[in-house]
Amino acid sequence: MRVVELFSGAGGISLGLRRAGFDILKAYDAWPVAVENYNRNVGNHAVVADLKDLLSTIPEILGLAPDMIAGGPPCQDYSSAGNRTEADNARLTLAFALIVATVRPRWFMMENVIGCAKSSTWAEARAILKRAGYGITESRINASRYGVPQSRRRLFVIGRIGERDDFLASSIAATASAQPMTLRDLFGAITPAAIYFPATSEARRSIWGPDEPAPTIRERSIRPIPTSYQPHPDDAALIRNGYVYSRPVRAGRGVRSIDEPFPTVTRTAWERPTPRYLSAPHPGDPVAAVDTAVLTVHQISRIQGFPVSWEWRASAKQDILQMIANAVPAPVATALGRVILDREAGRTAPDISGGFLQWLHKRGKSKASARNVKASAGRARRLLGGRTFNNLALEISALESLPEFQAMRKATQSDLRQALRLLAEYQAKGKQRRQKPRQATAQPIEGFAEAA
Repeated sequence: MRVVELFSGAGGISLGLRRAGFDILKAYDAWPVAVENYNRNVGNHAVVADLKDLLSTIPEILGLAPDMIAGGPPCQDYSSAGNRTEADNARLTLAFALIVATVRPRWFMMENVIGCAKSSTWAEARAILKRAGYGITESRINASRYGVPQSRRRLFVIGRIGERDDFLASSIAATASAQPMTLRDLFGAITPAAIYFPATSEARRSIWGPDEPAPTIRERSIRPIPTSYQPHPDDAALIRNGYVYSRPVRAGRGVRSIDEPFPTVTRTAWERPTPRYLSAPHPGDPVAAVDTAVLTVHQISRIQGFPVSWEWRASAKQDILQMIANAVPAPVATALGRVILDREAGRTAPDISGGFLQWLHKRGKSKASARNVKASAGRARRLLGGRTFNNLALEISALESLPEFQAMRKATQSDLRQALRLLAEYQAKGKQRRQKPRQATAQPIEGFAEAA
């Protein structure tokens, strides 16, 4: 699948989707420093662009004909670390929706902070995407369950043309790990996929990951990882200490054990505790903040999911930390990208909730009959390659066009059609109960009102 990334920053989403198996066509961001770092590390896809200028951006993206548009519009206006006033940055979420609705790729994926879900701007953007024909799955995920040692909670919105809402929710939930990833998992263990090239000096490392260029290979240089191998001195010091400090965004805990995830990475993650915090520490801190290990910028980058080989370049340290904090962790993008590719290939289908059985019982179905209806609905979904259709008539028509369906007995065909009808009725009633009316107030979008 071919992807265009909007608001790409330094390239976390692009890196993750490329690892999942996507082809990155182009990336756009307004910050030249981030674009420079993207092109150095991911590939020469990124360009500097003002995405509010829809008349310049949309024709170019239409020409690229992507299968998916992905991106993380700026989140500061929704963030719990800010004042939560929806201003210019929030309106860029609307720009994302307008670009998707105009280009109409088969898929889109958007990332933002949890607070975005309840914003009036997202209500507007969602309405635009629905009118463009997208089924939408809104998932609130914790990055520590998707390959990152960080309790970073984010909203991921994934859409596909013609689908029912929540079509991908069960698959996203199923790909989450049973346990959160911890700092020890990242810094204290050597992965089986790692390759050992003995370093020629103490300043160089010996362990290299499978997804990065190896050092120069010399005669007999590739060896099994020795049991006595010690991690990088900075990592070893972190493991020996056992605790790290992260400046609390609000009144949260400042000290974390390495046996739990790091809190959300921010541009202040490297800072040491202030005298104010030391004089009034959080009561839940397991040790004094002054005794915790000091994280390096390189370690913060890895906590955010960037590989060891990533090269950060900027004239100011704060710019590097801002790029790291702004990024979508690549492992999260990889995990969700694989969920999308599996559904695109028909390898998965939406789960049918147990509530469907209870609903069928209330309609007078026996337990055995209800189970048969649910099984038939699941079979129909699998025959459709996991596709759900926002229009029931189209769904049944697509089912009837399949050679496998046409080869079935008439009674079986009838059971599958009826199961889809009942499931659609159940889902429609459930959606009405769960959702409150969304009110999207139309407002002029400064800078691109005419294009909209």
